[in-house]
Amino acid sequence: MSHRVTKKMLTPFEMSRPTGAVLMVNLFDPQISTTKLFLEAIAEHQLPCLIIGNKMDLVDAAEIVRIEKELGAKLKPVSLAKHFHTDELAGLLADGSPYGSRIIVLGVFNTGKTSLIAHLTGQALKISNMPGTTLSFEEHRWGDRVLIDSVGQLIDINRPFMVGYDFAGLEAPDEMFDHAMRLEAEGILSSIDTARPGLTMAISAIRERLDQGGKLVSTGAGASGLVAEEIAGQFFETGVMCLPVTNAFSQGLPVSFSKGVAEEEGGLARLVAAHLNEKDVLIAVSASGGTGFVYEALRLARAKGALGIAITENKDTPMGINADIVIHSNAKPEGPSSTRIQTTHLAIGHALVCILAAMRGLSGEESIKYMMPEHLATKKMGIK
Repeated sequence: MSHRVTKKMLTPFEMSRPTGAVLMVNLFDPQISTTKLFLEAIAEHQLPCLIIGNKMDLVDAAEIVRIEKELGAKLKPVSLAKHFHTDELAGLLADGSPYGSRIIVLGVFNTGKTSLIAHLTGQALKISNMPGTTLSFEEHRWGDRVLIDSVGQLIDINRPFMVGYDFAGLEAPDEMFDHAMRLEAEGILSSIDTARPGLTMAISAIRERLDQGGKLVSTGAGASGLVAEEIAGQFFETGVMCLPVTNAFSQGLPVSFSKGVAEEEGGLARLVAAHLNEKDVLIAVSASGGTGFVYEALRLARAKGALGIAITENKDTPMGINADIVIHSNAKPEGPSSTRIQTTHLAIGHALVCILAAMRGLSGEESIKYMMPEHLATKKMGIK
């Protein structure tokens, strides 16, 4: 079984038998709704907890106050990368946990869980900004205590169904349908504030490139690839050429691959970037922000002078780093689900296309022409 599947089916953190917890929060991308689920789990198990806000060097004091207010909890701001306020971490953690404690380090990926453990233990551990670097619960000795590294998701596989929706307590199909539709709508609504700044910037930047004779290319993998194709189709209906280049095999004939392999090689990234020049725009879609060919395509596009726009749930990732503009959704509080993210990214794509069409002054009469059939005479069957 691949890591991509395995990491989504890990047992709840209770299996590690923790007696205490550290909750890591990425101040640059706090993902409040998901972090609150970690807080609820910690409270439910009555674990003493230290909350650490990492990457304080990337935000201002007002943002830290805002995050604390939304979380309803105080946190210790640090920067593990820059060594800001890290000297007192060992003392703070030791004071709150007796000898023999098993301290689990929780948080969304890219919050600095492994970095904290490396800082405390002095070990050289594998650390990166790639989602899914830590794929299993790992124990590390820290004096007379144990620090437990964890994956960046809190998943209870004991519940009946946790792929897209939690239907616990629901039995009738109509109840499940009502619940599913509300969750999809909540995913969109919770993304309005996070996506608005990036979308506004993207509209202005795309319009400028189009006025200069540029074109659009969209890309993504799997479900995000479908979103990229939908965006391209919607653009075409408003008179804008957008070429989708995803990991659907029919579009990847120059590069032979399967989904899992392609994400680890640069062939498709080069194919995407080959369609771009300095006037063009690449719209890249990835729920995780860590799809290999997608963030590499953004890097290659920017190297050519093209504008890179990322639509993603996680901005503190290789995709966010390699994009000029990030449209940041906030649709996935429970961790593994991609259903709400796909719906939200579709809504963001539709908004992007339609707002841009309105800003360009496209009329209804003009737009309908792009949707009407275009009849062309062709040869009869059998005649070469």
